[in-house]
Amino acid sequence: MLRDGALDGKTFIVTGGGTGLGKSMSKYFLQLGANVVITSRKMAVLEETAHELGQATGGRHLAGKILPIACDVRNYGAIEAMKDKALAEFGQINGLLNNAAGNFISPTEQLSHRAIDTIVDIVLKGTSYTTLALG
Repeated sequence: MLRDGALDGKTFIVTGGGTGLGKSMSKYFLQLGANVVITSRKMAVLEETAHELGQATGGRHLAGKILPIACDVRNYGAIEAMKDKALAEFGQINGLLNNAAGNFISPTEQLSHRAIDTIVDIVLKGTSYTTLALG
């Protein structure tokens, strides 16, 4: 959809970047030349995704670099530490894709109060904290 190199030299952070939509969008950013920081709580998943995306985009002339960083978006200090690592690696942050989510395969009325708290903490607070820290 965008021209080759449209994001060349730019750096994007993708929360929830280890799987699903975050992984797919990260791949596209890389293909357009961007550097991408993928985050989630599970470093093993992030490392596997970084390897996979590196293999998938490494042969492209304009492909950017990918950096996996474990980060729980419910923890403001963890977000600031992730930001510091991203800046140390790439020198700038040009965009943020708030993709982290708390998902439960269950009808809402069957969720416990703890499940609701987790969803709100990740989706509402995590999105707000990450936007604030990187803004």
